[in-house]
Amino acid sequence: MRKYFKTVLIHSREVVICSAIAILIGLQLGFISGMFGRALEGIEALRAKHYLLLVPFMGVAGVAIIYLYRHISPNSEQGLNLAIAYNMGEVDDHGKIKETERHYRAGEYPNAYVLLKLTANALMLLVGASTGKEGTVATCGAAVGDYMSRLLHVRRYARTLLISGVAAAVSGLFQTPLGGIFFALEFSASGLLYYQALIPAVIAAYTSYYISEVCAFHAFHHHVSLGAGIGGLQLFFILLSAIIFGLVGRWFVTALEGAKAYYAKKIKNRYLGVLIIGTITAGLLILCHAGRYCGTGSALIEELLRGKPYMLYDFAAKFIFTIICITIGFSGGEMMPIMSIGAALGAAISALFGLPPELMIVLGCVAVYSSATNTLLAPIFIGIEMFGTDIALYIAAACVIAFAINGNRSVYTKQGHIPHSVYVRLRH
Repeated sequence: MRKYFKTVLIHSREVVICSAIAILIGLQLGFISGMFGRALEGIEALRAKHYLLLVPFMGVAGVAIIYLYRHISPNSEQGLNLAIAYNMGEVDDHGKIKETERHYRAGEYPNAYVLLKLTANALMLLVGASTGKEGTVATCGAAVGDYMSRLLHVRRYARTLLISGVAAAVSGLFQTPLGGIFFALEFSASGLLYYQALIPAVIAAYTSYYISEVCAFHAFHHHVSLGAGIGGLQLFFILLSAIIFGLVGRWFVTALEGAKAYYAKKIKNRYLGVLIIGTITAGLLILCHAGRYCGTGSALIEELLRGKPYMLYDFAAKFIFTIICITIGFSGGEMMPIMSIGAALGAAISALFGLPPELMIVLGCVAVYSSATNTLLAPIFIGIEMFGTDIALYIAAACVIAFAINGNRSVYTKQGHIPHSVYVRLRH
């Protein structure tokens, strides 16, 4: 009994300390997410207006980004996989991460990590690389959480603070606090949630959400409602579509893994590779409907939801350009490009099966994202917070089906590599 109360006391102490620090993390990440979100809106608008002047420099920008990483902080090039490595390791007071059968010094998040990631992401989106933004902000959140554990000498709570930082970052950037919370809890290990971090993550996420609003940043939200009921045949086609969304998410992961392996094998000089392939890709992006597939893809989602004309092959084009850009080194994130692929696919399926366009666009967004990232709760809550509660049941059903058939594959390649000792600890 004494041991039980001692354990409860230790866990309660961690929750109280981390909750207090989570407020500071939320304040920082709310400001960073809000201001970065506003900056990216300006960058995307500038590129759309002057794409003929900016997009041709994609290859040159790729060289500059790789140079910055290699000569300032090589480890900073890693994204969410680095956060997973830190999160799923056993971090002691000295910051050492231990894994089964091998021990290594992981060190600390690199200095200047946040500044480097934000600068590189802004530059790659300025020149039209088909990549995302959430990966950058989420890893910056992880780094801020790690910095705070060092600054306040609480390294034993590094995992909880890292998760709180990721939750705050995603919440502030997309203004979806519940989605941010469950993404942070879920992205490292599918099917395992580190509930010890739940309360600090909630505090950090909602603090960041309100601060990003104070920064006058307003993320894209679009309420979808169903005017008429869904018939039995339509429901069948919706469920069939969810299977297609799951398969496309799985194919995206497979294609990205294959492309990265092939590129690493064939291209030894990364500077030359990104310069040549980046320049060729830039030319193709300009030729394909005047840069329609440049950037995160959020503009494409907005156009589809507002009923503007679209091409049935939009999803395939965005799929290919995203694979190429991420493979050659433009690693801002995968979430928004994946969601735009799903949205375009949903639009095509709605035309094919005669289903409500807005509903299918939203289901494509969240279901392909769920499948490709091997997460379930995060896309459900992000979908509900972004698109409204009227279609919550359809969002949940589509995500469950897509998640179930993705084959436990993920764009976050380290997600499945869980140290056995950590698995046992989390399970208990």
